Amino acid sequence: MPTSEPPSSVLAYQVGVFVLVRQRDTYLLVRPRVPLLPGGLHSLPGLILDSNSGSNVVESQLRRALLTQAGIAVAELRLVGSHAGRGVQSGAGEARLNLIFGSEYCSGILNPRADELLGAEWMNAEQLSRAGVPEYLLAAVREFETSIAPASAPEPAGRFPRLFGKPR
Repeated sequence: MPTSEPPSSVLAYQVGVFVLVRQRDTYLLVRPRVPLLPGGLHSLPGLILDSNSGSNVVESQLRRALLTQAGIAVAELRLVGSHAGRGVQSGAGEARLNLIFGSEYCSGILNPRADELLGAEWMNAEQLSRAGVPEYLLAAVREFETSIAPASAPEPAGRFPRLFGKPR
């Protein structure tokens, strides 16, 4: 006797892309008018991808969103985190995968668009913790910081590493 699974309540599957921008030791957090990420007042600049977005979707759309939402440009984008959730926006059975890309601030003057954002500010790691940002965002910050950490300096050419004891 075959068993059938109950119909899924998921109506749509979405992909959100967001950018974690670092300037020196601070990160850009925004307060959107319509939250796209779960977890409180603070969020990251970004957007929900449209299936008709064309080629090079993530990078070009994310750069455009950052420029229009906050007025700044960034360097290379690196995937540093993700978060999956159901009912993220309206609670009507949507499922969404949110991808977080890390990048260094390049240029522009922080100028949040009032029709999209209530505010934007740079916060250091301690301020992020006090602001109560969700764990998935703190994990993305940690991942970004370790992904950009400089490798240990190589030994100078022509020298052999010391195996034991003091040099003579």
